[in-house]
Amino acid sequence: MMKESEMNKARQITPEMTILEVIDRYRETETVFKKYDEQTGVCLCCQALFNTLAEMAEKYRLNLDRLLLDLEEVIPL
Repeated sequence: MMKESEMNKARQITPEMTILEVIDRYRETETVFKKYDEQTGVCLCCQALFNTLAEMAEKYRLNLDRLLLDLEEVIPL
């Protein structure tokens, strides 16, 4: 089983990245953030664009690991 640090190295999207960085690099992730808009009740791209994914997940009580997996699933390898 991979350690968390090894999993983060394998990821292209990390908790330290901002929403803006993620969408700038991987435009297709915008659809994932829109899906989470429904869950949080706010437009994340409007309200948390400059927050890191970790900060956003904590603020809106989202599962960070699930968010990262959802984002990774839509980006090309």
